[in-house]
Amino acid sequence: MRLVGASIIVLTSFSILTPAFAIESPRVVPRMDEIHKPVGEVFATLKKYFTDSSMSTFQLVSADQRTHTLVARQTIVDDVTWRNWAFCQAGPVQMIYKLQDGTVTVTVKLEKTTARSTLASVSADFQGRYALGADQYKADCTSKFVLEDRILAGAGAALAK
Repeated sequence: MRLVGASIIVLTSFSILTPAFAIESPRVVPRMDEIHKPVGEVFATLKKYFTDSSMSTFQLVSADQRTHTLVARQTIVDDVTWRNWAFCQAGPVQMIYKLQDGTVTVTVKLEKTTARSTLASVSADFQGRYALGADQYKADCTSKFVLEDRILAGAGAALAK
């Protein structure tokens, strides 16, 4: 009988304490795909995309040729584009707030897999600024992966849907 009582206490304690140690899933999750082009060519293509205003409205923050890493930022004021690219969780009060602007920071990491193949990883960090009158709040938002897939496709990835 003591063994049953002890087992119940241990199981109850375990079920109560386990959620306290739960790990929250990350907000920024990279998308990856293989591109059948040399890493230098993919790096140059993406660098041009992030710097050429006729191709995108991104601003290149950094481009490290040695590590094959690019970081670019874009400010978005278009509510339709923002809703297509990101989801911002809001409380019941903030649901009526209007997007003032959103900033997305994209990080692209390229890795040479073979002489003619590159593994590309694209992650996008979305932050929105919302307002209702003079009341404002900033929200860390979650990507819908539309932007990341567009960047990968522009670099030459054949995204499987």
